[in-house]
Amino acid sequence: MVAAVVLGLAVVLGAPAKEHNALLPEAMVAQARENAAQFPWAAALRDPIVAAAEPWLKASEDALWDAMLGANIERSWMVWSDGYCPACRKDVKMYAWEMDPWGAPWKVRCPQCNELFPKNDFAAFHKSGLNAQGVFEPGLADRSLLFNAEHPDPDDPLHLFGVDDGTGYVADGHKWRFIGAYLIYGQWKKMVWAGISNLSAAYAVTGDPEYAYRAMILLDRVADVFPDFDFGTQGWVYETRDNGTAGQVSTWHDACMEIQEFALSYDRIFEAARGQEARLVAFLSAKAKKHALANSKATFVDIQRNVEERIFQDTLAHPERIRSNYPTHDVAAMIIKTVLGWPGNREEILGLLDGIITESTKVDGVSGEKGLSAYSTIAPRTLADVLGLYSRLEPGFLKTVYERHPVLRDTYRFHIDTWCLDGQYAPQSGDTGNFGMKIGFYGGVALTPSPGIKPSMYTFLWNLYELTGDAAFAQVLYLGNDKSTKDLPHDLFASDPEGLQAKAQ
Repeated sequence: MVAAVVLGLAVVLGAPAKEHNALLPEAMVAQARENAAQFPWAAALRDPIVAAAEPWLKASEDALWDAMLGANIERSWMVWSDGYCPACRKDVKMYAWEMDPWGAPWKVRCPQCNELFPKNDFAAFHKSGLNAQGVFEPGLADRSLLFNAEHPDPDDPLHLFGVDDGTGYVADGHKWRFIGAYLIYGQWKKMVWAGISNLSAAYAVTGDPEYAYRAMILLDRVADVFPDFDFGTQGWVYETRDNGTAGQVSTWHDACMEIQEFALSYDRIFEAARGQEARLVAFLSAKAKKHALANSKATFVDIQRNVEERIFQDTLAHPERIRSNYPTHDVAAMIIKTVLGWPGNREEILGLLDGIITESTKVDGVSGEKGLSAYSTIAPRTLADVLGLYSRLEPGFLKTVYERHPVLRDTYRFHIDTWCLDGQYAPQSGDTGNFGMKIGFYGGVALTPSPGIKPSMYTFLWNLYELTGDAAFAQVLYLGNDKSTKDLPHDLFASDPEGLQAKAQ
């Protein structure tokens, strides 16, 4: 299946084909606004999404553009996987170092003693090394800035303590990659990636084009440098090089999920961002001119081409960088192609989805992975998220898919039929956990009353009930809502939540 998807990844370059949002039509954005204005439960879903985008809304446009890192500093998955803090000497292993690009930019914090590293002013050092294109080059940076700012006297024995030039701090035969890890977990994940995701989500629930405008600034700047990233040659995991060309900015598994969210974010804001063409062109073309960028950003189509070719087409051209656990790689490729080409490539997308469903349901409706309440739930849950997302493409899309794959009823009956004692237990076969452990949840989907802008699994189960006529699916969503129909389906984009509640009851 993977091979089939990879063979279908070639995309002919030329004028961008995308003209509209695909996986979140503007009508759904309007529906979210209407629901939030009418229902307290919907407002409660909207408000934290809006609050999460606030830092990027307050930031200047220049700060957004400057946020993207370059590929010339090696990135590390850990500061030191089995390490300790060089200040307090207490254990700080794996992912325990704390990073906050808003509160402490270019620093990592020890969770034991709260000391910040590196001790040098890396922000100033980084700025001194920016080339004409606004990308850091180590050879240009002012190395006289590499000293402990708390001990500026060269004769002070702590003058070089905790200093990192981007390659790590070395002492006692050990290396702490403070900046290498910060680049991933601070600057990339919490500043750039989170900014694009949070701004696009805020647009989806408010319809305010300011969020779309700012998200597009970030996306366009990512596109300027994205093809330069290759974690396989630039990154470290467990103090060793990763294998092959595995990853882009992050290592392979996170890179796969990150590109999915980028594609979905771009799709959410596309039409609204195009409506901000004059502002985007004015700002981004000025940046392009100042930094001698190859793309002039003279029109929205130029910006669109920059994002689509240098982020998404580049990913499709290098599928090895996002190869991940099945079916996440296949889903990522399908989402990108959907976002770029729907509805012109409708039959191709249906074919890709057919392959994913067939592989995910090949053993009595499930994938065949062993571990009834654990690994056996992975494929059904991933598939439910995908089907919930794709049900937004057009009216009746889920019905079309179900008619092609009636085995889906078996997929989502499986974890109902293996429940017992009022849903408290299931047979603990395979790799699941403790023998006799209580389950207390339906394993086929991940039910949460706070899905944000993701597809609501309560809506998905209701759709299954309507398609199959099997009341068990309606009963499961009722049980998963504390045996109540209150606030169902916990879906900001639901067209008639009160009607669903009445029918479910």
